[in-house]
Amino acid sequence: MEFERIPLYWVNRLSALSRRELVTRFRAAGHDISAEEWATLLLLWREDGQTPGALSRRTVRDPTTMTRLVDAMVRKRLVTRRMDESDRRRSLICLTEYGRRLESELVPVAQAMIAQALEGVCDSDAATTISVLSRMVDNLSRDD
Repeated sequence: MEFERIPLYWVNRLSALSRRELVTRFRAAGHDISAEEWATLLLLWREDGQTPGALSRRTVRDPTTMTRLVDAMVRKRLVTRRMDESDRRRSLICLTEYGRRLESELVPVAQAMIAQALEGVCDSDAATTISVLSRMVDNLSRDD
């Protein structure tokens, strides 16, 4: 089997390279933010106050890993845990002021990396790639 002909080989390779590059660029900009923390921040910037379970599902992380990740983010003062007023058995993960402020600092760094990755890729090819990858994710998510 020629692994170079398997789309998932390239997805995995791109994922590893982009995660490493993103962390390198964040560090160069003075921020100690992991790729996992970045993915979680993106979700919280869109919708603050999510349960750990929701974040776990949306980032495709198991609950134990998400708990450890949130613990690390709390230590870094990126997020806090708050009791859900509608169900006191649940906690909500909420951005701190520092976590909110990082959006304006980290997004341009990520956008520059994305722009570099897309150099020489026309808009229609990028759209096709997104469509195909989205379909593949749907195919593998059917049993979830």
